[in-house]
Amino acid sequence: MTTSTRSIPVGEGPSAQPISIGRSVFTLVILSLICGLNNVDRNMFGLILPQIKAEIHVSDVVLGFLSGPAFVIIYSTAGVPLAWLADKTSRRNIIALGLGFWSLITMATGLATNVIHLLFARGTLGVGEASNMAPSSAMIGDLFPKKTRAIALAVFSAGGPIGVMLAFPLIGWLTENHGWRVAFYVMGAVGIVLALIALVSLREPPREETTAPLAHGDTPSFRTALATAIRFKPFILLIIGGTMLSINYSAMIVWVPTFMARVHDLNAQETGAYLGLYRGLVGVIASLCGGLLVTLLGRLDARALAWVPAGFYLIMCPAELLLLFSSGSIGWQTGLALDNLFMNATIPCTFALVLALVDPRMRAVTTSFYLLIFNLVGQIVGPLAVGWLNEFLEPSFGDSAIRYSLLISPVSMLIGAAVLLVLAGHFKEDRHAGDASPTVD
Repeated sequence: MTTSTRSIPVGEGPSAQPISIGRSVFTLVILSLICGLNNVDRNMFGLILPQIKAEIHVSDVVLGFLSGPAFVIIYSTAGVPLAWLADKTSRRNIIALGLGFWSLITMATGLATNVIHLLFARGTLGVGEASNMAPSSAMIGDLFPKKTRAIALAVFSAGGPIGVMLAFPLIGWLTENHGWRVAFYVMGAVGIVLALIALVSLREPPREETTAPLAHGDTPSFRTALATAIRFKPFILLIIGGTMLSINYSAMIVWVPTFMARVHDLNAQETGAYLGLYRGLVGVIASLCGGLLVTLLGRLDARALAWVPAGFYLIMCPAELLLLFSSGSIGWQTGLALDNLFMNATIPCTFALVLALVDPRMRAVTTSFYLLIFNLVGQIVGPLAVGWLNEFLEPSFGDSAIRYSLLISPVSMLIGAAVLLVLAGHFKEDRHAGDASPTVD
């Protein structure tokens, strides 16, 4: 499925010129900032769940539904047609206009007064945010060669923890001093400004083309792209492993702030400060180091593209147990730091795997299909299961019930690691591959 490639100016007309290194780096920085807002705007809901629950009286099951399924069902399904459109038209326009739309929805969330309003806000936020990940990763695939692509994806992924590092302490402070509604207004306004900058300053890069022919011409149809991906066993294994990661990530990102409030009696400002440090600063370092590590080891042996994230999955298990069951401040903070360290190191590795396994002509569509399953299953199961378990276990364990509910996270990592190790077996031993594409059975 992986073939040799060359860069040609597709989608910009015959006069399109390759983008310079400086312009590529600038584009990457802007895309990383947008990725950060994408991460913050969807997850700030989890940070201020206790305040929302106190004002709009709802159960943990409903909060779990609003945090997960209400957002991700729309987000995942909207991502596929938007990605198909991105493979045909300007990815820059889709990314910038999508950011502007979801920023308006973020501001509107601050006006919610009941569950129906929150449900509508979470669903429409999903439509806007679906415009980001697949088109952005496809652009990065065309901006940077294979030998530096994992590092570029690491910089892009670092936008998520950078956003948390900068925004969560601010959101926590705004919530404690001005209310949770103001936090939504402020973050939405920031997004609108960045959307205007992206629309004015970014340029669409030339698209990469593979030399291998397709049955239906040079540009695969939507159906051809999906059918090709579904028939490719290594890609299916990647989806399964990625889904286990998504269950873990979604459960932890939504419910750890509530865990910190219920078990350790922290307020929103304190929680935002801790998460800004451990999900933010630690996450930035981890994203860059993870991308660098998989790049270096992948040049020695292509199987490292799967071995490295599998190892990160395994290390996260004891880190999460330390976070959940340590009673001392040093213990649970160490667990939180380690968990976020290896979680953020894993993300660029998995995206590098996606780009290594798919045909360049259908990157956005195939990536969106991966994200569809990744998000639809993981972000529904994770938050909703923890919310249900909280209610089921609360009569026996009280506020400590959330410790046991979150055990689904390390269990999912054990399963995911096993699947990625099986995937590694499909990579042919390809030592000193250099810039060549890995060979996959």
